[in-house]
Amino acid sequence: MARRAKGEGTLYQAKDKSWIYQYRVDGQRKTKRFQKKADAKAYIEALTAASPVSSVEVIGPTRQQNAATSEVITLGAWMDRWLENYARPTIKHSTYCSYELYVRAHIKPQIGGLYMNTLRADELQEFFNERGKNGNQARKGGLAPKTLTNMRNMMHMAFGQAVKNHLLQENLIEGIRLPKAPRTEMRVLSREEQRRLMTAARLAPEPAAFGIIFDMFTGLRLGELCGLRWENVDMESRSFLICETRNRLPNHDNSITASTTVKTTPTTKTDNSRRRVFIMDELFHDFEMYRSIQMSIKEQDYSYNPEGYVFCQENGSPYEPRTYQDLFKRCIRQAGIPDANFHSLRHTFATRSLEQGMDVVTLSRLLGHATPSITLDKYGHALDDHKRDSVAKLGDIYSARPQQRGPAPAPQEEPTPIGMKMGW
Repeated sequence: MARRAKGEGTLYQAKDKSWIYQYRVDGQRKTKRFQKKADAKAYIEALTAASPVSSVEVIGPTRQQNAATSEVITLGAWMDRWLENYARPTIKHSTYCSYELYVRAHIKPQIGGLYMNTLRADELQEFFNERGKNGNQARKGGLAPKTLTNMRNMMHMAFGQAVKNHLLQENLIEGIRLPKAPRTEMRVLSREEQRRLMTAARLAPEPAAFGIIFDMFTGLRLGELCGLRWENVDMESRSFLICETRNRLPNHDNSITASTTVKTTPTTKTDNSRRRVFIMDELFHDFEMYRSIQMSIKEQDYSYNPEGYVFCQENGSPYEPRTYQDLFKRCIRQAGIPDANFHSLRHTFATRSLEQGMDVVTLSRLLGHATPSITLDKYGHALDDHKRDSVAKLGDIYSARPQQRGPAPAPQEEPTPIGMKMGW
């Protein structure tokens, strides 16, 4: 039997049925244990690609090397590192919670064991195809196209950092194709439904039901409404600053036993969600009355609403979105409105604003959209009547007869009527 070359690795099965791989790197002896032979093969393959100078035992076919690197790391390990070191310090907590779920529930169980430096684009495409068919854990079927898009965007950022860290030669996510998300019909309240809901909110026993009316004419997200504090309201300029959101998020603090925690988190300074919104005069009059009621309660009980939320419960504790959603549902039942959720108020505000002639750029800033194109894509249908009226104004130009400044020169030949030319 030929002697094994110096530095060549050895793979063998131990008595406990695990697989042990022994090899040398820079003269140092290394040992790694695997539960499955396939895992050992994948590691040897990645190690060979990462350290082409070293001699290792090659078992089975090898893949094409994507990047030469001195580090052998799995996709799951890299995503964990990227989440903690690169994503968590720079993104909102709610976004981090979504990313952590994508990694924990989808990426790591499915492809987390693949090594970064031998990863192939077709493996990633197969992963997204499979998640689009079977990825939904709550019910049968796949993940929604929007969820797949969000997960791809996250992986694109993580892989971009991996390229900078020399773990990949190129960003493999760029070639991934996803199904196009179908356009969903938005629920917009009719003007009659809007009137009935305003009446129901005014008659509700909870004073904070006024927030439903307030939202109908400001277009806030539910978390933004629940996170609004008096310190961010400027009564003199009749405006308020959206700089915080209040949401129930997954808990990542091991010292807390609850799986979710309600948190008020600031919006990032570069986020267009941080914005100033103005209150129209008619709404501001009722807003002043609402504030005076809350302040009179505060004068009698200084412990009432200690954190200064604009819309709080009757005992002074802040609302969480789920609880305020319950209040909204009671009001729409009282108003006899079917199939509407709280976000319908935001859609209604945007639609009515466009119907009343507000330009898209202004509306985009009021809604906190990243770009006006997002606003136009969502609510462009509401501009149909406005476009129809604008085009109709051209009719006066079309119907106007040109004024005669003098006798027209005699034509050399009989002109053909335009109607005959057009076949009318």
